Amino acid sequence: MRRLARAVLLLAVLGAGTLVLSRTLASDPDAFPSDDGPANPLPPCPASPNCVRLTRLYPVDADTLFARARDALAALGPATLDAGARRADAVFRVFVFYDDVALRVEPFGTGSALHLRSASRVGYSDFGVNERRVRRFLDALHRRLPGA
Repeated sequence: MRRLARAVLLLAVLGAGTLVLSRTLASDPDAFPSDDGPANPLPPCPASPNCVRLTRLYPVDADTLFARARDALAALGPATLDAGARRADAVFRVFVFYDDVALRVEPFGTGSALHLRSASRVGYSDFGVNERRVRRFLDALHRRLPGA
């Protein structure tokens, strides 16, 4: 009986710790404020902190931006990439979880707008995976766009 009580207590402590970590290490949807530009055509993020969505403006033409963005997305790691006319979708696997990344580029003013969404398919929290992926993507894109 004592072992059972200890096991239940241990499970309760582990469950509480996991809950605290999942809330603490979640992606912050507001970590990347969008630039003022065209409306983002990608689906909005859910209320859960496992998604990041943004719009960024760049002073390059849409075809150049898309080519560099596609390369930056492919450089993030193993993914299934489906690229079309200035749109790319990728699926990243993290253990047994799948995250979807959608990328759209459109002309805007004298440059172009990049719309990006990275979201977990299941679960409430992603332990910050999507936020880190977006940061790595933006870093990789800026290395490919000198002066942008």
